[in-house]
Amino acid sequence: GPVRASDLPEFIDAGYRATPGMRVKTFNTAERLAVVPVELIHALKTLLMIMPFLLILDGLATGATFLAGAFGVGLPDAGGLAAGIFAGCILTPLLLPLIPGRAFSAKGILSGLACAVAYLLLRSGNIPAAPLGTAEIFAWLLLIPAVSAYLAMNYTGCSTFTSLSGVKKEMRWAVPLEIAAALAGVTLWCVARFA
Repeated sequence: GPVRASDLPEFIDAGYRATPGMRVKTFNTAERLAVVPVELIHALKTLLMIMPFLLILDGLATGATFLAGAFGVGLPDAGGLAAGIFAGCILTPLLLPLIPGRAFSAKGILSGLACAVAYLLLRSGNIPAAPLGTAEIFAWLLLIPAVSAYLAMNYTGCSTFTSLSGVKKEMRWAVPLEIAAALAGVTLWCVARFA
């Protein structure tokens, strides 16, 4: 039978005979981006749960008043996490065939690194209350790609060219790497804020 539900009427009218085109499943840009809203909503829900803690920690850590630290530094820090979400949920599926590598997590790392560099360039020197030090720069260079790689792996289930065994193989090396990068990034961020 046909792969796409939209081909069913034609399939039935043709006496339950499928044309070769009915048996081909594409994974073009529009089809990849159709999944973005679902992934984006889940990721943004997580960001909204993390943001209060981030604002409180930034409010306590900076030398400014609590509110100045929470909103003057905390919101740009939330922007760093949003950059990871953008890289993993939007940029990676949008540019999937153009990003080198086979593993979705590796593609997520590359798009995450690009967004981390862009975030750091936008952020550098713009927040006097918390200038970017070496520890924080490395924290974001670890955190943003880790978030992006994790979110990019969610697209393996909707792609037309991944297999269960391949996904399991990728997860065995990618998930521990993502966790290690995220933990190292959080540690460096805490050192930058509280040291």
